[in-house]
Amino acid sequence: MWKTLKIYALTWVLAFGASSAVAKNMVLERAVFEDASAEMSLAEVKNATFSPASEVINEGFSRSALWVRLSINVPAEAGPLVIRLRPTLADEATLYYPGASPFSHELALQLNARSAQKQTLLSLQPGPQTLYLRVASIGVLMLKAELLTVDESVQQDLLEQRQLGAVLASYALLSLALLMLLLKQPEKLILVFFLHMAVCLLLYLQVFDLTADLMPGSWALTTSQTVSRFLGLANFLSFALVMQALLGLLKRPRLQRLGSLAVLVAVLLLAFFAFGIQRLALQLGATVGALLTLMLVTVQLYLLYRFCVQRTYPLRVRICYSLIVGAFIGLVCQSMLQVLEVIEGGDFLLRVQAWRGLFLPLALASYLWHGNWETAQALNQVQIDRALATALGEAQTERLATQSQFMAMLMHELKTPLYIIQLAVAAINRGPSADRSDLKRLDNVARAADDMNFILDRCVQADQLDQNADPCLKSPVSLQTLLSEVRPISGSERIAWSGITEAVVSTDYQYARIILINLITNALKYSPPDSQVQVNVQADATSTAPSVMIRVVNAIGSTGHPDPQKVFTRYYRAESAKKETGAGLGLWLAQSIAVKLGTELRCSHNNELVHFEFSLELN
Repeated sequence: MWKTLKIYALTWVLAFGASSAVAKNMVLERAVFEDASAEMSLAEVKNATFSPASEVINEGFSRSALWVRLSINVPAEAGPLVIRLRPTLADEATLYYPGASPFSHELALQLNARSAQKQTLLSLQPGPQTLYLRVASIGVLMLKAELLTVDESVQQDLLEQRQLGAVLASYALLSLALLMLLLKQPEKLILVFFLHMAVCLLLYLQVFDLTADLMPGSWALTTSQTVSRFLGLANFLSFALVMQALLGLLKRPRLQRLGSLAVLVAVLLLAFFAFGIQRLALQLGATVGALLTLMLVTVQLYLLYRFCVQRTYPLRVRICYSLIVGAFIGLVCQSMLQVLEVIEGGDFLLRVQAWRGLFLPLALASYLWHGNWETAQALNQVQIDRALATALGEAQTERLATQSQFMAMLMHELKTPLYIIQLAVAAINRGPSADRSDLKRLDNVARAADDMNFILDRCVQADQLDQNADPCLKSPVSLQTLLSEVRPISGSERIAWSGITEAVVSTDYQYARIILINLITNALKYSPPDSQVQVNVQADATSTAPSVMIRVVNAIGSTGHPDPQKVFTRYYRAESAKKETGAGLGLWLAQSIAVKLGTELRCSHNNELVHFEFSLELN
C-alpha cells in the first residue's frame, strides 16, 4: 500500500512540478478590447483602446466579441510556430497575423474547431510581431493564448501527457477503492462520489480536448463544446449530490436542505440547457452554481471546525484530516471565486480539473474514514450502553435477591421472639400459675425483646454504613475505656482479659466499639455456654506503624467452626448456625467498619478454637 502511495505522490510531483521548466511562451504582452457590437473590422480594432491583460484572460459572460492583442518576438530561425488556445471551448476564434512577406497584409486563420484551437501551425517573420485574436463564446470566456516553437509544443504535449497519466492514476486508484467499498458495504455517498468522480474526469478530458489522446479516431460528441458545457452543469449536480449525501452521513438533516436546494437548481439548469436555453443555463450555472457551491463548502468548513475542536480525536488525526479537507475546500473556494470574478483568474483555474484528481481521492478517503470512525464510535457506545445496562440489570437482580434474602431472614428471626412473647403474655393472662413461673415467662419476654432489639440495631447500623452517614473521625482513645464497653454485655462474666490494657490508640471510638462488641457477642453466642472467651491485647509485630493487636478467641460450639472465606459476607449464616438468633450482619458490619478504619478482620480456626483479630494504631 505504501509503495503504491509513494508512486502516486511521485507521479504528481513529476507531472506538475516540471511545468515551469518547459513551454517557454513567446507572448510578451497581452491586451484586450471588447467589441460590444461584434461587427468591427480588424482595421477599426487596431485604432481601439486595449487594456492590459494577464496570462489567463477571464471575462465571464459579458462579452459579445473579445479581441486579444498579442505582442511577440520571434527568434531567428525559429521555424514554424504553434498557436495554442486553452481551454479549447471558444465557439468562434479567428487569428489575424502578418504574412511571411514583410509587405503582405494580415492573414486570417479560422480556429473554430477544437483541434485547431489546441494546435495550429503558422509561419512568421523573425523579430517583433503583433497578432490579433478575435474570440466569442456563449459560455464563460476564459482563455490562455500561447505561441510556441514546435519543440516547445512537443515538450508541453509531454507535460500534458504526464499530467494526464497522474490524473488517470489517481482516478484508477480511487475507482478500485470505490469498487471494493461498494462490494463490501453499498452506501449512497460512495455511489454519488463515484458519479462525481466520473463527471470530473470527463470534464477534465473535455476542457483540454484530451479524448483524442485516449481514443484514436474521431467521435463527434467527444470534440463538442456543447458536451463540455453540459458536463460543467453535470459537475455542479454531482457535487451537490455528494455534499447532500455527506451531510446525511454526518447526521446533519437541517443542512441537507441546502444540498437538496443545490440539487434542484442543478437539475433545472440541465433542463434549460437540454431545451435550448444554453446561454441562460450557463450564466445561471456559473453564478448561482458558484454561490451555492460556496455555501455548501462553507457548511463543510463549519463541520471541519466542529471536527477539529472535538477532543475525542487524536491531535495528529485532526491535523492530517484538516490539511486534506482544508486543501480540498480551498481548491473549490478559489476556483468558485475566480468564476464569479471576485478574484483574478489564472492558470490555477485552468488546472483545477486536473488537481481534482489528487484531492478527490484524499478527500473521499477522509470523509469515509470520518464516517466509519463515527459509526465505530457509535457502535462502541451502544456496546458500552448495553454492557452498562446488563451490569445494572445484574446488580438490580442481585440487590433484589439480597433484599429478598434479608426480608426472609428478618421475618424468620423476628417471628421466634414474637412467638415467645405471645406465649408468655397468654400464660400471664390466664392468671398466676401454681408453680410461680411468671418470673421465668417475663424473663423470656425480656430476652425475646433483647433479641429483636439486637437484630434491629444491626439493621440500623448496616443501613448507616451503606448510606455513609457517619464519617470516620479518629481521635486518641483509651484502650481501657474501649474495653469497658463490653462489660454490660450479657455473659460478659465468661470473658478472660489479658495483655496490654493501658495503651492509648488512634481510632474512631464508636466504630471501634461496634467492632469489639460484635466480635465478643459473636464469640459468646457460638461458643459452649460454660466456656471462656479470651480477649488478648498485645503489640502487633506485623504492622509497620506502632500498633496493638486485639484477638478474640472462643471454643468451637455445637454449630461448628465458621468458614473463613464466607464469614464476613453480608447475610451469610451457616446452616448449623441458623438456630441461633441473628441477622447475618454482625461480622460483615465489623469488617466493613474495620476497612474504614484502615485495618481488617482476620478469621482462623483449629480443631478446638476460633480466632478473630484486628489491629489499631497506637497514638
